[in-house]
Amino acid sequence: MRNDANMNPKSIQHEAIFKFKYSFCTLVTNVNEYHEMVASAKRAGFDDGVEYLFIDNSEKNEFDGFSGYNRFLIDAQGEFIVFCHQDILFEFDNRSVLEERMEALSQFNSKWAILGNAGKMHTGQSVVRISDPRASDLRRGDFPSQVMSVDENFMVIKRQANVACSSQLSGFHLYATDLCQNADYLGYECFVIDFHLRHKSAGNPNESYFAVQNQLKEVYKHRKRTQVIQAMCSRFLVSSSSLLMLIGNQKWLLNLHKSLAEKVNK
Repeated sequence: MRNDANMNPKSIQHEAIFKFKYSFCTLVTNVNEYHEMVASAKRAGFDDGVEYLFIDNSEKNEFDGFSGYNRFLIDAQGEFIVFCHQDILFEFDNRSVLEERMEALSQFNSKWAILGNAGKMHTGQSVVRISDPRASDLRRGDFPSQVMSVDENFMVIKRQANVACSSQLSGFHLYATDLCQNADYLGYECFVIDFHLRHKSAGNPNESYFAVQNQLKEVYKHRKRTQVIQAMCSRFLVSSSSLLMLIGNQKWLLNLHKSLAEKVNK
């Protein structure tokens, strides 16, 4: 065996070490608008300990919202990923305000994985803090509020939560919803905080939005499908139905399932 220093074992530290505090990640179709956003972020204090990464979709769509975020995960070296639109401006709140809100939330709930400035609660109630073409200085709901989904214009994702987008989905809508649902599946929570910025456009659901929604419905319906899990030392049934779980985990039924499966595979 060759004596290579790079092959020596390395001890992993208890706390992850990141090169930057923030990784700003953006899909870019308009380069000038993107540079305007970056300049406003730097004026708001996002300069020291910050990296700016972008995917150039100005000529053609190299990546969509789902695959783009997952690609950023590979290169981003920040403790927090700020996944945002190119058409936002940091005209109001700055870095100090964001970090104050993040620290306060961490003291209240350390299990947060995703923060946004707009989202929907489980009840369907909107929580929003933004200025856009529809409303200036909009404040709706209480802050912070736990939500089921956030808006794509601005998200802060905690890297240590290891949240990614579903690989089966594609498009430029609902990737924030997918991230929030995946965070929930991993045992984390998502919040809308009081962080005011300007979004130069207002979203409108269109045909492509509903096409992604249909994809999401198809993918998600299989995540709770009834199935027998074959672990190394056990066999058990999982289902969205509590009654089916109770019945299906009887030993004789699990043994019957095993016998049938073995006959099919002969």
